[in-house]
Amino acid sequence: MTWIEALPSYLLVAVLLILPGLLLTQAIGLRGLLRAAAAVPLTVAALAASAVLFGFAGVPWSALTVGAAVLLVSGVLFLLLRLPRLRARGAALAGEDDGAGGRGDGVPADGPMAAPGRSARATTAALWCAAVLGAGLVAHRLTLILVTPDAVSQTYDNNFHLNAVRYIVDTGRASSLTLGGLGATDPTFYPGAWHDAVALLVQTTGLPVLPVVNATTFVLAAGVWTLGSIFLVTRVLGDRPVTVVAAGLVLTCFPAFPYLLTFYGVLFPNLMSMVMIPLLLGLLAEATGLAVRDSGLGPAARWTTILAVVGAMGLAHPSSVLVCLLLLLLMLVVAWSRRARRPGAAWWTTALGAAGLVAYGLVLDRVWESARASRQASTWEPHVTAPQALGEALAGVNPRNPELTWGLVVLVLIGLAVLARTRSRWVVGGWAVLVWLYLTAAAQRDLDLRYDWTGVWYNDAQRLAALVPVLAVPVATAGAAAVAARAAAGLRGLAERRGGGTAQRLAASPAVQAGAGLLAVLLGFVVLQGAAMTHVVRLGDQHYGWSGYGSLLTPQELALLERLDQEVPEGDVVFGNPLTGTGLAYGIGGTDVLIPHPGLLPDDDGARLLVRHLDDMTTQPGVCEALAAHDVRWVLDFGDARVNPYAYFDTRGYDTLIPERGFELVDAEGPDAALYRITGCPGL
Repeated sequence: MTWIEALPSYLLVAVLLILPGLLLTQAIGLRGLLRAAAAVPLTVAALAASAVLFGFAGVPWSALTVGAAVLLVSGVLFLLLRLPRLRARGAALAGEDDGAGGRGDGVPADGPMAAPGRSARATTAALWCAAVLGAGLVAHRLTLILVTPDAVSQTYDNNFHLNAVRYIVDTGRASSLTLGGLGATDPTFYPGAWHDAVALLVQTTGLPVLPVVNATTFVLAAGVWTLGSIFLVTRVLGDRPVTVVAAGLVLTCFPAFPYLLTFYGVLFPNLMSMVMIPLLLGLLAEATGLAVRDSGLGPAARWTTILAVVGAMGLAHPSSVLVCLLLLLLMLVVAWSRRARRPGAAWWTTALGAAGLVAYGLVLDRVWESARASRQASTWEPHVTAPQALGEALAGVNPRNPELTWGLVVLVLIGLAVLARTRSRWVVGGWAVLVWLYLTAAAQRDLDLRYDWTGVWYNDAQRLAALVPVLAVPVATAGAAAVAARAAAGLRGLAERRGGGTAQRLAASPAVQAGAGLLAVLLGFVVLQGAAMTHVVRLGDQHYGWSGYGSLLTPQELALLERLDQEVPEGDVVFGNPLTGTGLAYGIGGTDVLIPHPGLLPDDDGARLLVRHLDDMTTQPGVCEALAAHDVRWVLDFGDARVNPYAYFDTRGYDTLIPERGFELVDAEGPDAALYRITGCPGL
């Protein structure tokens, strides 16, 4: 499949991810940039929340029931939030404030997205340019990472993710509260928003799972991340065209995010959750009074949107909500400090606010403690010294990247200095918090301190490195805008000294300014996307290629999986070692498997007997009974190459697949991909 051939399918996936959320944004009353940035997150919120609710009610989760739920919720939100505002519009036009003209504290509302004295068309054009620039560059990098639009992630976790998608499609059970067992073991919690979205897309479009997965990655990384980051930048720095366009370029330049999480792990749920963080932080900045621009929402509409985004993030991966709660504490402290310093502020309101902050901190501490993974699961070790980790954080690179983009380091340092002198200085503190978390995971040798702070992320520096660009984007954008302003001032001064009035008029013409902006973007691209970006792209390509990191599947194994449903009757179960990729007989081949993931072996004596003694079926008592109990009729053998060399799976039970032991070779592809029928149990 070529990228041109895949384009219609990718566009269809994008449209289906946008439309439900677009309906919800219309019902809430969102508009402009916020509406665009919130569309997919609200879709995710609707899918994931309906999955949980339908799970409680025992209602099958499908495109039909989800569509009905979205229409119902949209109608209710319209009646509660939008209709009263529409009725008040006449009064607002007469001079009353219906919530669309600002907060009354000097912070302008978006309205036409242009501040007084500037062209609304220039701002709108800048927003479009930034969105197209950001989405286009990220999408281009993703094509280099995936190579083909139907590439398969060669990673350990992909076993679970693809099988979870198939499980939802087959059973209609999509609740995050029960997804963890995949029907093989007892139901447990596993954040399922990503799996819900992909499953619904597969069910609705009829497309194979692999291109749907990759198209969803494009929508999240190129779409949601781009629009959310631009939204956050406009809340922090305003919407001057040079700032907006700079944001569109800067958001594409950090190797650690979004690129790293498109292949590492592979952590699809983390990617989905983290691309929504900028949107949420922008909304929280408005709600706490820290934003320099306002969306013009009433309190009910704003908090409805915030809660929906929090729900989407939490059901995609809760760790992103936790880090936002930590950053919110910082934002609340800044907001409280500003109010406390206002002339005439009552002492008792200041004291009450301080008590509330203390209570919030104590509750957050308990939540943080309960959300940490176990120490046994938090196995990642420090990998660099503190100065090296600081350098990686300043450049926003993935851990162990041998290259640093010094242009980004310079912009981040300039941006920190610029923001420290503005009302958005809270971003400097937030960036420092994210850097501190990364330094703790990457370099801290005090294991207790390290676990206390980063156990939520399994002490994994890769996941925490991906957090840093969330606030590094507005920081570096502030630096880029400052550099651009200084350069523009220098050029204007040169025109005044050397060229007289003609040169000044020429420099002020829109065409010249647009050309200068284009040259600045091209220069920025060359300076900011260098060897560090090349390294992360090559690393990603190895995780999707056939001969790089790991070895989940080979081309021959994938070919056998894709025709498996033509050879294995419906209802029959396949046995195999999931560390070699055989578990994907379910996720890709559509055939039931006994073990969908290395950690999901059915907890019964029969399953354990099969793992140890399957090829002893003609001599070992109980094996045939276990095969019958689990409907196992087939064996997939993908050799002994494991996707995770540190993981273990007992292969003693099927290391002798010969006719004398009760196995008949039915199909093979290459030297290491074979399908066997079990023939050693009479009457099976």
